[in-house]
Amino acid sequence: MGGFAIEDPGFTLLYVEDEQVTRETVLSLLQRRFPKLALLSAANGAEGMALFREQAPDLVVTDIKMPSMSGIDMAREMMEQKPSLPVIVTSAHSDMNYLIESIELGISRYVLKPIDSSKLFAAVESALATLTQERELLAHQAFVRRLSRALEQSASSIVIANPQGVIDYVNPRFTTLTGYEAGEVLGKNLKSLKGKTELWDRVAAGEEWHGEFEGVKKNGEVFYESTSLSPVYDETGALSDLVAVQEEITERVLSERRIEALNRNLAARAEELELANRDLEGFSYTVSHDLRTPLTNINGYCQVILELYGATLDEQCKDFIKIIFDETVNMNQLIKTLLEFSRVSRSEMTRSEVDLSQLTSLVCASQQLSEPQRRVTFSIAPGMTAIGDPDLLKVVLQNLISNACKYSANREDAAVEVASLDESGELVYFVRDNGAGFDMAQADKLFSPFQRLHTEREFKGFGIGLATVQRIIQRHGGRIWAEGEVGLGACFYFTLPDENTRHGADHCSARQEERKK
Repeated sequence: MGGFAIEDPGFTLLYVEDEQVTRETVLSLLQRRFPKLALLSAANGAEGMALFREQAPDLVVTDIKMPSMSGIDMAREMMEQKPSLPVIVTSAHSDMNYLIESIELGISRYVLKPIDSSKLFAAVESALATLTQERELLAHQAFVRRLSRALEQSASSIVIANPQGVIDYVNPRFTTLTGYEAGEVLGKNLKSLKGKTELWDRVAAGEEWHGEFEGVKKNGEVFYESTSLSPVYDETGALSDLVAVQEEITERVLSERRIEALNRNLAARAEELELANRDLEGFSYTVSHDLRTPLTNINGYCQVILELYGATLDEQCKDFIKIIFDETVNMNQLIKTLLEFSRVSRSEMTRSEVDLSQLTSLVCASQQLSEPQRRVTFSIAPGMTAIGDPDLLKVVLQNLISNACKYSANREDAAVEVASLDESGELVYFVRDNGAGFDMAQADKLFSPFQRLHTEREFKGFGIGLATVQRIIQRHGGRIWAEGEVGLGACFYFTLPDENTRHGADHCSARQEERKK
Protein backbone atom coordinates (compact mmCIF):
# COMPACT_ATOMS: atom_id res chain seq x y z
CA MET A 1 0.00 0.00 0.00
CA GLY A 2 1.33 3.44 -0.85
CA GLY A 3 1.76 6.38 1.49
CA PHE A 4 3.13 4.59 4.55
CA ALA A 5 5.60 1.82 5.42
CA ILE A 6 4.66 -1.63 6.75
CA GLU A 7 7.25 -3.71 8.54
CA ASP A 8 6.98 -7.49 7.96
CA PRO A 9 8.36 -9.30 11.00
CA GLY A 10 7.01 -12.65 9.69
CA PHE A 11 4.43 -14.97 11.18
CA THR A 12 4.57 -17.86 13.64
CA LEU A 13 2.64 -21.14 13.11
CA LEU A 14 1.87 -23.58 15.90
CA TYR A 15 1.30 -27.19 14.72
CA VAL A 16 -0.35 -29.55 17.26
CA GLU A 17 -0.37 -33.29 16.37
CA ASP A 18 -0.08 -36.32 18.66
CA GLU A 19 1.30 -38.67 15.96
CA GLN A 20 5.03 -38.02 15.84
CA VAL A 21 5.68 -39.20 12.27
CA THR A 22 2.82 -37.09 10.93
CA ARG A 23 3.95 -34.10 12.99
CA GLU A 24 7.57 -34.27 11.77
CA THR A 25 6.55 -34.86 8.14
CA VAL A 26 4.10 -31.94 8.07
CA LEU A 27 6.60 -29.62 9.78
CA SER A 28 9.22 -30.54 7.16
CA LEU A 29 6.78 -29.82 4.34
CA LEU A 30 5.78 -26.48 5.85
CA GLN A 31 9.39 -25.48 6.38
CA ARG A 32 10.25 -26.09 2.71
CA ARG A 33 7.11 -24.40 1.41
CA PHE A 34 7.16 -21.40 3.78
CA PRO A 35 10.85 -20.78 4.66
CA LYS A 36 10.11 -17.43 6.37
CA LEU A 37 7.40 -18.90 8.56
CA ALA A 38 8.48 -19.57 12.17
CA LEU A 39 7.28 -23.04 13.29
CA LEU A 40 6.32 -24.32 16.74
CA SER A 41 5.03 -27.83 17.51
CA ALA A 42 3.26 -29.62 20.33
CA ALA A 43 2.29 -33.28 20.87
CA ASN A 44 -1.12 -32.61 22.48
CA GLY A 45 -3.63 -29.90 23.29
CA ALA A 46 -2.25 -29.14 26.75
CA GLU A 47 1.29 -28.57 25.36
CA GLY A 48 -0.18 -26.53 22.53
CA MET A 49 -2.12 -24.36 24.96
CA ALA A 50 1.03 -23.76 27.03
CA LEU A 51 2.99 -22.73 23.92
CA PHE A 52 0.16 -20.43 22.84
CA ARG A 53 0.27 -18.61 26.17
CA GLU A 54 4.07 -18.35 26.01
CA GLN A 55 4.75 -17.61 22.31
CA ALA A 56 1.41 -16.10 21.07
CA PRO A 57 1.57 -17.67 17.57
CA ASP A 58 -0.29 -15.99 14.69
CA LEU A 59 -1.68 -19.21 13.16
CA VAL A 60 -2.60 -22.66 14.56
CA VAL A 61 -2.85 -26.00 12.70
CA THR A 62 -4.23 -28.74 14.93
CA ASP A 63 -5.48 -32.30 14.93
CA ILE A 64 -8.86 -32.86 16.60
CA LYS A 65 -8.56 -36.10 18.56
CA MET A 66 -5.61 -35.89 20.96
CA PRO A 67 -4.86 -36.97 24.52
CA SER A 68 -4.84 -34.52 27.47
CA MET A 69 -6.90 -31.92 25.58
CA SER A 70 -8.69 -32.22 22.25
CA GLY A 71 -7.92 -29.87 19.43
CA ILE A 72 -11.47 -28.48 19.65
CA ASP A 73 -11.14 -27.66 23.37
CA MET A 74 -7.69 -26.15 22.79
CA ALA A 75 -8.94 -24.05 19.87
CA ARG A 76 -11.98 -22.90 21.85
CA GLU A 77 -9.75 -21.69 24.72
CA MET A 78 -7.34 -20.00 22.31
CA MET A 79 -10.11 -18.19 20.46
CA GLU A 80 -11.59 -16.95 23.70
CA GLN A 81 -8.27 -15.14 24.27
CA LYS A 82 -7.80 -14.15 20.61
CA PRO A 83 -11.08 -14.25 18.63
CA SER A 84 -9.38 -13.42 15.30
CA LEU A 85 -6.91 -16.32 15.56
CA PRO A 86 -6.84 -18.36 12.29
CA VAL A 87 -7.18 -22.08 13.06
CA ILE A 88 -6.79 -24.93 10.51
CA VAL A 89 -8.18 -28.30 11.59
CA THR A 90 -6.88 -31.64 10.28
CA SER A 91 -9.21 -34.58 10.81
CA ALA A 92 -10.11 -38.05 9.52
CA HIS A 93 -13.53 -38.90 8.02
CA SER A 94 -14.38 -40.67 11.24
CA ASP A 95 -14.04 -37.37 13.14
CA MET A 96 -17.01 -35.82 11.37
CA ASN A 97 -18.82 -34.92 14.60
CA TYR A 98 -15.69 -33.06 15.82
CA LEU A 99 -15.43 -31.38 12.43
CA ILE A 100 -19.00 -30.09 12.68
CA GLU A 101 -18.25 -28.83 16.18
CA SER A 102 -15.20 -26.96 14.90
CA ILE A 103 -17.26 -25.34 12.17
CA GLU A 104 -19.80 -24.23 14.76
CA LEU A 105 -16.89 -22.80 16.75
CA GLY A 106 -16.07 -20.56 13.79
CA ILE A 107 -13.22 -22.57 12.26
CA SER A 108 -13.68 -22.41 8.49
CA ARG A 109 -10.42 -23.98 7.32
CA TYR A 110 -9.91 -27.75 7.57
CA VAL A 111 -7.95 -30.47 5.82
CA LEU A 112 -8.98 -34.14 5.89
CA LYS A 113 -6.53 -36.90 6.69
CA PRO A 114 -4.51 -38.36 5.21
CA ILE A 115 -3.20 -34.82 4.70
CA ASP A 116 -2.95 -33.60 1.15
CA SER A 117 0.03 -31.18 1.19
CA SER A 118 -1.42 -29.00 -1.58
CA LYS A 119 -4.67 -28.54 0.33
CA LEU A 120 -2.77 -27.83 3.56
CA PHE A 121 -0.58 -25.30 1.76
CA ALA A 122 -3.66 -23.64 0.26
CA ALA A 123 -5.29 -23.36 3.70
CA VAL A 124 -2.09 -21.92 5.22
CA GLU A 125 -1.68 -19.47 2.34
CA SER A 126 -5.29 -18.34 2.78
CA ALA A 127 -4.74 -17.81 6.50
CA LEU A 128 -1.47 -15.94 5.89
CA ALA A 129 -3.19 -13.71 3.32
CA THR A 130 -5.86 -12.88 5.89
CA LEU A 131 -3.19 -12.14 8.52
CA THR A 132 -1.28 -9.93 6.05
CA GLN A 133 -4.42 -7.95 5.26
CA GLU A 134 -5.17 -7.54 8.94
CA ARG A 135 -1.64 -6.30 9.63
CA GLU A 136 -1.78 -3.90 6.69
CA LEU A 137 -5.12 -2.63 7.96
CA LEU A 138 -3.72 -2.18 11.47
CA ALA A 139 -0.64 -0.40 10.05
CA HIS A 140 -2.87 1.81 7.93
CA GLN A 141 -5.05 2.63 10.92
CA ALA A 142 -1.95 3.44 13.00
CA PHE A 143 -0.66 5.66 10.20
CA VAL A 144 -4.00 7.45 9.97
CA ARG A 145 -3.90 8.04 13.73
CA ARG A 146 -0.35 9.43 13.43
CA LEU A 147 -1.40 11.61 10.51
CA SER A 148 -4.39 12.84 12.48
CA ARG A 149 -2.17 13.74 15.44
CA ALA A 150 0.25 15.52 13.11
CA LEU A 151 -2.59 17.59 11.66
CA GLU A 152 -4.06 18.34 15.07
CA GLN A 153 -0.72 19.32 16.61
CA SER A 154 0.73 21.12 13.57
CA ALA A 155 2.13 24.60 14.16
CA SER A 156 0.59 25.60 10.81
CA SER A 157 -3.08 26.30 10.20
CA ILE A 158 -4.48 23.56 7.93
CA VAL A 159 -7.81 23.72 6.09
CA ILE A 160 -9.15 20.88 3.93
CA ALA A 161 -12.08 21.40 1.58
CA ASN A 162 -13.83 19.31 -1.08
CA PRO A 163 -13.43 20.15 -4.80
CA GLN A 164 -16.33 22.61 -4.57
CA GLY A 165 -14.54 24.46 -1.75
CA VAL A 166 -16.79 23.30 1.13
CA ILE A 167 -14.69 23.02 4.29
CA ASP A 168 -14.45 19.48 5.71
CA TYR A 169 -11.68 19.99 8.28
CA VAL A 170 -9.75 22.68 10.16
CA ASN A 171 -7.08 21.96 12.79
CA PRO A 172 -6.77 23.71 16.20
CA ARG A 173 -4.10 26.07 14.87
CA PHE A 174 -6.71 27.54 12.51
CA THR A 175 -8.76 28.56 15.56
CA THR A 176 -5.67 30.07 17.21
CA LEU A 177 -4.88 32.02 14.03
CA THR A 178 -8.34 33.31 13.13
CA GLY A 179 -10.36 33.06 16.33
CA TYR A 180 -13.05 30.98 14.58
CA GLU A 181 -13.98 27.62 16.11
CA ALA A 182 -14.24 24.59 13.82
CA GLY A 183 -18.04 24.48 14.16
CA GLU A 184 -18.28 28.05 12.83
CA VAL A 185 -16.59 27.25 9.51
CA LEU A 186 -17.21 23.55 8.76
CA GLY A 187 -19.63 23.23 5.86
CA LYS A 188 -18.99 26.77 4.67
CA ASN A 189 -17.34 27.60 1.38
CA LEU A 190 -13.62 28.29 1.58
CA LYS A 191 -13.75 30.57 -1.45
CA SER A 192 -16.27 32.90 0.15
CA LEU A 193 -14.28 33.01 3.40
CA LYS A 194 -10.95 33.71 1.77
CA GLY A 195 -12.10 35.66 -1.24
CA LYS A 196 -10.12 35.60 -4.49
CA THR A 197 -12.52 33.13 -6.13
CA GLU A 198 -10.48 33.07 -9.34
CA LEU A 199 -7.44 31.91 -7.37
CA TRP A 200 -9.32 28.96 -5.89
CA ASP A 201 -10.64 28.09 -9.34
CA ARG A 202 -7.06 27.90 -10.60
CA VAL A 203 -6.11 25.59 -7.72
CA ALA A 204 -9.17 23.43 -8.42
CA ALA A 205 -7.92 23.24 -12.01
CA GLY A 206 -4.64 21.69 -10.82
CA GLU A 207 -2.34 24.63 -10.03
CA GLU A 208 -0.44 25.19 -6.81
CA TRP A 209 -0.18 28.69 -5.34
CA HIS A 210 2.09 30.23 -2.72
CA GLY A 211 1.70 33.78 -1.50
CA GLU A 212 0.53 36.07 1.26
CA PHE A 213 -2.91 37.15 2.40
CA GLU A 214 -4.23 39.91 4.58
CA GLY A 215 -6.95 38.48 6.81
CA VAL A 216 -9.30 39.64 9.54
CA LYS A 217 -9.72 37.67 12.75
CA LYS A 218 -13.08 37.06 14.37
CA ASN A 219 -12.45 39.99 16.74
CA GLY A 220 -11.80 42.34 13.81
CA GLU A 221 -8.01 42.37 14.20
CA VAL A 222 -6.07 42.44 10.92
CA PHE A 223 -3.39 39.79 10.48
CA TYR A 224 -1.11 38.54 7.71
CA GLU A 225 -0.48 34.97 6.63
CA SER A 226 1.79 33.09 4.26
CA THR A 227 -0.39 30.56 2.44
CA SER A 228 0.17 27.50 0.25
CA LEU A 229 -2.83 26.25 -1.73
CA SER A 230 -2.65 22.76 -3.25
CA PRO A 231 -4.99 20.33 -5.04
CA VAL A 232 -5.13 16.71 -3.83
CA TYR A 233 -5.96 13.79 -6.15
CA ASP A 234 -7.27 10.30 -5.39
CA GLU A 235 -5.88 7.03 -6.77
CA THR A 236 -7.83 7.48 -10.02
CA GLY A 237 -6.35 10.91 -10.63
CA ALA A 238 -9.56 12.75 -9.84
CA LEU A 239 -9.51 15.90 -7.71
CA SER A 240 -10.55 14.94 -4.18
CA ASP A 241 -9.59 17.84 -1.92
CA LEU A 242 -8.26 21.39 -1.72
CA VAL A 243 -5.71 22.06 1.03
CA ALA A 244 -4.64 25.42 2.48
CA VAL A 245 -1.59 25.55 4.78
CA GLN A 246 -1.12 28.91 6.53
CA GLU A 247 1.59 30.50 8.67
CA GLU A 248 1.05 33.78 10.49
CA ILE A 249 3.60 36.40 9.41
CA THR A 250 2.06 39.47 11.02
CA GLU A 251 5.16 40.38 13.01
CA ARG A 252 7.40 39.97 9.96
CA VAL A 253 5.15 42.11 7.75
CA LEU A 254 4.89 44.83 10.38
CA SER A 255 8.68 44.73 10.90
CA GLU A 256 9.23 45.05 7.14
CA ARG A 257 6.88 48.02 7.03
CA ARG A 258 8.68 49.64 9.96
CA ILE A 259 11.99 49.09 8.16
CA GLU A 260 10.57 50.53 4.94
CA ALA A 261 9.32 53.59 6.84
CA LEU A 262 12.72 53.91 8.51
CA ASN A 263 14.46 53.66 5.14
CA ARG A 264 12.19 56.37 3.75
CA ASN A 265 12.97 58.56 6.74
CA LEU A 266 16.67 57.85 6.35
CA ALA A 267 16.48 58.70 2.65
CA ALA A 268 14.71 61.96 3.49
CA ARG A 269 17.28 62.63 6.21
CA ALA A 270 20.11 61.90 3.78
CA GLU A 271 18.60 64.37 1.33
CA GLU A 272 18.37 66.95 4.10
CA LEU A 273 22.01 66.31 4.99
CA GLU A 274 22.99 66.66 1.35
CA LEU A 275 21.24 70.02 1.23
CA ALA A 276 22.90 70.99 4.52
CA ASN A 277 26.29 70.04 3.09
CA ARG A 278 25.65 72.19 0.04
CA ASP A 279 24.66 75.04 2.35
CA LEU A 280 27.84 74.43 4.35
CA GLU A 281 29.90 74.58 1.18
CA GLY A 282 28.19 77.84 0.30
CA PHE A 283 28.90 79.14 3.80
CA SER A 284 32.53 78.07 3.49
CA TYR A 285 32.81 79.95 0.22
CA THR A 286 31.26 83.02 1.80
CA VAL A 287 33.63 82.82 4.75
CA SER A 288 36.69 82.25 2.61
CA HIS A 289 35.94 85.04 0.16
CA ASP A 290 33.33 87.51 1.40
CA LEU A 291 34.38 87.53 5.07
CA ARG A 292 38.14 87.23 4.72
CA THR A 293 38.27 90.01 2.13
CA PRO A 294 37.12 92.82 4.50
CA LEU A 295 39.46 91.45 7.18
CA THR A 296 42.33 91.69 4.73
CA ASN A 297 41.26 95.26 3.93
CA ILE A 298 41.13 96.22 7.61
CA ASN A 299 44.54 94.65 8.10
CA GLY A 300 45.94 96.63 5.15
CA TYR A 301 44.43 99.94 6.27
CA CYS A 302 45.92 99.50 9.74
CA GLN A 303 49.38 99.09 8.20
CA VAL A 304 48.82 102.15 5.92
CA ILE A 305 47.73 104.33 8.87
CA LEU A 306 50.80 103.34 10.87
CA GLU A 307 53.14 103.96 7.93
CA LEU A 308 51.60 107.29 6.78
CA TYR A 309 50.46 108.82 10.04
CA GLY A 310 52.36 106.92 12.67
CA ALA A 311 54.62 109.87 13.46
CA THR A 312 51.66 112.14 14.21
CA LEU A 313 49.71 109.66 16.32
CA ASP A 314 50.07 109.43 20.06
CA GLU A 315 51.16 106.10 21.58
CA GLN A 316 47.70 105.11 22.82
CA CYS A 317 46.25 105.55 19.32
CA LYS A 318 49.08 103.44 17.88
CA ASP A 319 48.34 100.74 20.45
CA PHE A 320 44.67 100.73 19.47
CA ILE A 321 45.58 100.32 15.79
CA LYS A 322 48.02 97.51 16.65
CA ILE A 323 45.26 95.76 18.65
CA ILE A 324 42.91 96.03 15.64
CA PHE A 325 45.66 94.65 13.42
CA ASP A 326 46.40 91.72 15.77
CA GLU A 327 42.71 90.88 16.13
CA THR A 328 42.21 90.77 12.35
CA VAL A 329 45.17 88.39 12.09
CA ASN A 330 43.69 86.32 14.92
CA MET A 331 40.24 86.27 13.31
CA ASN A 332 41.73 85.38 9.93
CA GLN A 333 43.49 82.43 11.57
CA LEU A 334 40.23 81.35 13.21
CA ILE A 335 38.44 81.44 9.84
CA LYS A 336 41.24 79.39 8.34
CA THR A 337 40.91 76.85 11.16
CA LEU A 338 37.13 76.59 10.66
CA LEU A 339 37.60 76.04 6.95
CA GLU A 340 40.15 73.30 7.66
CA PHE A 341 37.70 71.63 10.04
CA SER A 342 34.98 71.77 7.36
CA ARG A 343 37.38 70.38 4.74
CA VAL A 344 38.27 67.42 6.95
CA SER A 345 34.59 66.41 7.12
CA ARG A 346 33.94 66.77 3.39
CA SER A 347 37.17 65.83 1.66
CA GLU A 348 37.36 62.54 -0.25
CA MET A 349 39.53 59.91 1.43
CA THR A 350 42.20 57.90 -0.34
CA ARG A 351 43.37 54.86 1.61
CA SER A 352 46.88 53.46 1.36
CA GLU A 353 49.59 52.09 3.62
CA VAL A 354 51.12 54.92 5.64
CA ASP A 355 54.49 54.83 7.42
CA LEU A 356 53.41 56.51 10.64
CA SER A 357 56.92 56.46 12.11
CA GLN A 358 58.33 58.41 9.16
CA LEU A 359 55.36 60.77 9.08
CA THR A 360 55.75 61.42 12.83
CA SER A 361 59.46 62.19 12.36
CA LEU A 362 58.62 64.82 9.73
CA VAL A 363 55.97 66.41 11.96
CA CYS A 364 58.34 66.49 14.96
CA ALA A 365 61.13 68.03 12.85
CA SER A 366 58.76 70.74 11.62
CA GLN A 367 57.69 71.39 15.23
CA GLN A 368 61.30 71.86 16.32
CA LEU A 369 61.97 74.26 13.45
CA SER A 370 58.94 76.36 14.40
CA GLU A 371 60.23 76.71 18.00
CA PRO A 372 64.04 76.49 17.83
CA GLN A 373 64.42 78.12 21.26
CA ARG A 374 62.66 75.16 22.97
CA ARG A 375 64.19 71.87 24.01
CA VAL A 376 61.72 68.99 23.55
CA THR A 377 62.72 65.32 23.63
CA PHE A 378 60.85 63.31 21.01
CA SER A 379 60.61 59.53 21.27
CA ILE A 380 59.23 57.83 18.14
CA ALA A 381 58.68 54.06 17.92
CA PRO A 382 60.06 52.57 14.68
CA GLY A 383 58.08 50.46 12.21
CA MET A 384 54.62 51.90 12.88
CA THR A 385 52.32 51.57 9.84
CA ALA A 386 48.60 51.97 9.25
CA ILE A 387 46.01 51.95 6.45
CA GLY A 388 44.50 55.38 5.90
CA ASP A 389 44.55 58.71 4.09
CA PRO A 390 48.13 60.08 4.31
CA ASP A 391 47.11 63.73 4.27
CA LEU A 392 44.44 63.34 6.94
CA LEU A 393 46.68 61.21 9.17
CA LYS A 394 49.31 63.93 8.91
CA VAL A 395 46.71 66.41 10.24
CA VAL A 396 46.05 64.02 13.16
CA LEU A 397 49.75 63.82 14.08
CA GLN A 398 50.28 67.56 13.62
CA ASN A 399 47.44 68.41 15.99
CA LEU A 400 48.31 65.83 18.65
CA ILE A 401 52.06 66.56 18.61
CA SER A 402 51.63 70.36 18.53
CA ASN A 403 49.19 70.03 21.44
CA ALA A 404 51.68 67.91 23.35
CA CYS A 405 54.41 70.50 22.77
CA LYS A 406 52.09 73.40 23.62
CA TYR A 407 50.85 71.97 26.92
CA SER A 408 54.36 70.95 28.01
CA ALA A 409 55.81 74.43 27.32
CA ASN A 410 56.21 75.16 31.02
CA ARG A 411 58.53 72.20 31.59
CA GLU A 412 62.26 72.39 30.99
CA ASP A 413 62.43 68.62 30.43
CA ALA A 414 59.47 68.48 28.01
CA ALA A 415 59.09 65.01 26.47
CA VAL A 416 56.73 63.71 23.78
CA GLU A 417 56.38 59.99 23.00
CA VAL A 418 54.68 58.52 19.92
CA ALA A 419 54.31 54.73 19.90
CA SER A 420 51.80 51.87 19.73
CA LEU A 421 50.67 48.96 21.86
CA ASP A 422 48.61 45.79 21.52
CA GLU A 423 45.41 45.86 23.54
CA SER A 424 43.48 42.59 23.43
CA GLY A 425 44.54 41.96 19.85
CA GLU A 426 43.83 45.51 18.70
CA LEU A 427 46.65 47.84 17.64
CA VAL A 428 46.41 51.15 19.50
CA TYR A 429 48.57 54.21 18.71
CA PHE A 430 49.25 56.92 21.29
CA VAL A 431 50.86 60.36 21.75
CA ARG A 432 52.00 61.01 25.35
CA ASP A 433 53.44 64.15 26.95
CA ASN A 434 54.52 65.20 30.43
CA GLY A 435 52.84 68.61 30.32
CA ALA A 436 49.93 70.29 32.09
CA GLY A 437 47.55 67.32 31.77
CA PHE A 438 43.84 67.68 32.50
CA ASP A 439 41.11 66.66 34.92
CA MET A 440 39.56 63.33 33.80
CA ALA A 441 36.19 64.56 35.05
CA GLN A 442 36.20 66.96 32.07
CA ALA A 443 37.52 64.47 29.51
CA ASP A 444 34.20 64.40 27.64
CA LYS A 445 34.75 68.04 26.61
CA LEU A 446 38.12 67.41 24.95
CA PHE A 447 36.82 66.58 21.48
CA SER A 448 33.98 69.11 21.28
CA PRO A 449 34.61 72.15 19.04
CA PHE A 450 35.51 75.36 20.92
CA GLN A 451 35.63 73.49 24.25
CA ARG A 452 38.88 74.26 26.10
CA LEU A 453 40.07 72.91 29.46
CA HIS A 454 42.65 75.70 29.88
CA THR A 455 42.22 79.47 29.63
CA GLU A 456 43.43 81.59 26.73
CA ARG A 457 45.89 83.23 29.12
CA GLU A 458 47.46 79.84 29.96
CA PHE A 459 47.57 78.34 26.46
CA LYS A 460 46.46 79.95 23.22
CA GLY A 461 44.20 78.17 20.74
CA PHE A 462 40.67 77.91 19.35
CA GLY A 463 39.59 74.51 20.66
CA ILE A 464 39.22 73.03 17.15
CA GLY A 465 42.32 70.79 16.90
CA LEU A 466 41.08 67.79 18.89
CA ALA A 467 37.62 67.98 17.30
CA THR A 468 39.37 67.80 13.91
CA VAL A 469 41.41 64.79 15.06
CA GLN A 470 38.32 62.97 16.28
CA ARG A 471 36.49 63.62 13.00
CA ILE A 472 39.39 62.17 10.99
CA ILE A 473 39.74 59.09 13.21
CA GLN A 474 36.00 58.43 13.01
CA ARG A 475 36.08 58.70 9.22
CA HIS A 476 38.74 55.98 9.27
CA GLY A 477 36.43 53.76 11.35
CA GLY A 478 38.58 54.11 14.46
CA ARG A 479 38.22 55.46 17.98
CA ILE A 480 40.07 58.08 20.03
CA TRP A 481 40.17 58.67 23.76
CA ALA A 482 42.45 60.32 26.30
CA GLU A 483 43.85 59.82 29.77
CA GLY A 484 45.44 62.53 31.86
CA GLU A 485 46.17 63.93 35.28
CA VAL A 486 46.58 67.58 36.21
CA GLY A 487 50.28 68.47 36.26
CA LEU A 488 51.41 65.01 35.15
CA GLY A 489 50.73 65.07 31.43
CA ALA A 490 48.25 63.53 29.02
CA CYS A 491 48.08 60.59 26.63
CA PHE A 492 45.85 60.41 23.55
CA TYR A 493 45.04 56.94 22.19
CA PHE A 494 43.56 56.16 18.76
CA THR A 495 42.91 53.16 16.52
CA LEU A 496 43.07 52.87 12.75
CA PRO A 497 41.46 49.55 11.74
CA ASP A 498 42.06 48.48 8.15
CA GLU A 499 39.22 47.87 5.67
CA ASN A 500 38.84 44.22 6.70
CA THR A 501 38.49 44.85 10.42
CA ARG A 502 37.23 48.38 10.93
CA HIS A 503 33.56 47.31 11.01
CA GLY A 504 34.23 44.93 13.89
CA ALA A 505 36.55 47.02 15.99
CA ASP A 506 34.08 47.94 18.71
CA HIS A 507 35.02 45.16 21.12
CA CYS A 508 37.07 47.54 23.27
CA SER A 509 34.36 50.20 23.49
CA ALA A 510 33.43 49.08 27.00
CA ARG A 511 36.92 49.82 28.20
CA GLN A 512 36.84 53.18 26.45
CA GLU A 513 33.60 54.07 28.21
CA GLU A 514 35.11 52.91 31.49
CA ARG A 515 38.07 55.22 30.91
CA LYS A 516 35.71 58.12 30.27
CA LYS A 517 34.06 57.50 33.62
